[in-house]
Amino acid sequence: MKKYFFILTFSLSFIFSAFAQIRQGEITHDGYVRTWLTYLPKNYSEAKTYPLVIALHGGGGTAKQLMTSTKKRFNTLADTEGFIVVYPQGVKKSWNDNNKRDQNGFARKENIDDVGFISKMISKLQSEYNINDDAVFACGISNGGLMSQTLAMELPEKIKIIGMVAATFGKDEVDKVADVSPFSILFIHGTKDPIIPYAEGDITVFKKTRGHVLGIEKSIAYMCSLNGNSLVPIITKLANISVKDNMTSEHFKYPNPENPSLKVELIKVTNGGHSWPGAKKKKRLLRKVTGATTQDFNACDKLWEFFKSTMN
Repeated sequence: MKKYFFILTFSLSFIFSAFAQIRQGEITHDGYVRTWLTYLPKNYSEAKTYPLVIALHGGGGTAKQLMTSTKKRFNTLADTEGFIVVYPQGVKKSWNDNNKRDQNGFARKENIDDVGFISKMISKLQSEYNINDDAVFACGISNGGLMSQTLAMELPEKIKIIGMVAATFGKDEVDKVADVSPFSILFIHGTKDPIIPYAEGDITVFKKTRGHVLGIEKSIAYMCSLNGNSLVPIITKLANISVKDNMTSEHFKYPNPENPSLKVELIKVTNGGHSWPGAKKKKRLLRKVTGATTQDFNACDKLWEFFKSTMN
């Protein structure tokens, strides 16, 4: 009996410990109750300071869905590497990356102040936890990736390093913000993305256009010009672990000898679709809409590796 009691007590302790690491945050901003999920690393200590990674879901997604679909990899990395992860929730599952891009998403249609929300959320988190103010990073997929671009351009005092997965620069955001401060960026993008194209073109969802994007080449050219990086990259091949999926990946780094802290990088997934590399495999019907997902690496690992490199 004692044996079973010990097992039950240990199991409950483990469950409660894991639950305590995920905390619900909430503020009211611009007339909306805004929420997020915060993951604290194991052995979080008030005596230390921690980087903050903001992970933004795509259009139609949720904070919880992004956390689980990526196999909770950011959470695992937070435990081993020592950082805090926050998963904000967009209003009606959408982000207002730029309301001039199109009026299909609720957040853009209603001109939701997502920049103000994220700024206020960061301030609240800084008041609650020991966060390194110089190591606040933002990343996201699709609409969340476009929102990361908006944050870097419109909130430079708080966010200077971002990652964009399955997203390139929105033309409207580039046109909108005339005075942009340099920032570091990692793109992760598939060449067969059917929604946000690898080359310049229109975002297309169910045969409807959702605004124009510059594509990878012009986005990188813009960033190299902004930061002073060379357009001649250093290229390395990533390990091709899933050899039967017809996908391979290469890592492009655009050097900046004058200011190495300003980084411009790309992970190009040849034949990859509109997806988060390493995420859970999608059902066949959804794969027809979004394209293939490589399992050669998890984007969480590459994003954190990139973020971490900017702190050296």
